[in-house]
Amino acid sequence: MIRWLVALASVLAVLVLIEDYAVERQRQHDALHGTLRPVATVNKANVAGIVAVAGNGRTWRYMRVDSTWRYPAYFDAFVQPQRIDHLLNSLLQASASIVSSESRDMQRYGLLPNSPTLTLRSSSNSTLLSMRLGRGAPDIRSAESYVQLVGADTIYHLHANPAHAFDSGDPPMLDMRVRPRALKKKAINRISFSGYPNLKTLYREQREMDIGSMPGAPPSGPIYAWIGAFADGTRECVTPSAYAYVSFLDRLSWSTLIDPTSYAEGFDRALFLVDEDGAVDTIDVGATTGKTTTLRYRTTGQMFTVPSTKANLLFPSEDVLLDSLSKPGPYEQIEPYTPF
Repeated sequence: MIRWLVALASVLAVLVLIEDYAVERQRQHDALHGTLRPVATVNKANVAGIVAVAGNGRTWRYMRVDSTWRYPAYFDAFVQPQRIDHLLNSLLQASASIVSSESRDMQRYGLLPNSPTLTLRSSSNSTLLSMRLGRGAPDIRSAESYVQLVGADTIYHLHANPAHAFDSGDPPMLDMRVRPRALKKKAINRISFSGYPNLKTLYREQREMDIGSMPGAPPSGPIYAWIGAFADGTRECVTPSAYAYVSFLDRLSWSTLIDPTSYAEGFDRALFLVDEDGAVDTIDVGATTGKTTTLRYRTTGQMFTVPSTKANLLFPSEDVLLDSLSKPGPYEQIEPYTPF
């Protein structure tokens, strides 16, 4: 009887141990597969380079210079800061959960030998993160995706889709504005023209608000009038038309970057853009060849080509500034508003 009780106690002890082991394995499984966490712990501030390799082997290399991102292989083109932020946030801050660690599942999740890869590098060119990009979850247009760290077996369901940063452009993510967003220029306060006799200066003046005469709620900021110093006198412009022109200068985009050392034609016209702090940006306007005109942005030293029809709009006529423009006006038609 005693032997039987001892044997029973031993069996019960073993069963308890097995149950504890099973519970612990289930707990670890749930923690591993159910918890949302970033794929890697990399300090965003330490990222100084990004190497993107497409499925066809096409490679793009981006570099952080001080506080701005550039693409050195194309005359040090600026990169859109919003897209870089979105890409780094997708890689480093988006949550993820583990879906598999089995190599047989790689094809199922679109993780193939020639899948696109993204590599983050430090200022010393050491690798901080290298990630293989799989298919979108559930499809290519989705905001989520499957990814895998290069050299590891674990497959993650990432609650972001880094591949969307490369949806357009070759190279992708370039900032094609003549005045790059990364420079964070303030509002234009005055524009002076050189080589354009019809208009010497366009500037804004703050006006007093007559709140009593305004229907509805008063404006939240100051009211400005735009004044044009034309060849035959100074006149107040139609405010929406002047704003449409000034906004066009902010959005002005180039078609191609060119090598400054290859251009020898010179510049015979210029715009001097003065912001509310008094800082001056200069856009030089050079030769027109065929349907394109060469511009130089003195702040960065970069040179571009733009369609000559766009270059002509840099110098507004009296009719444009003194009359109401159609909707959409010429500036919106040639340089549409874009989210980035």
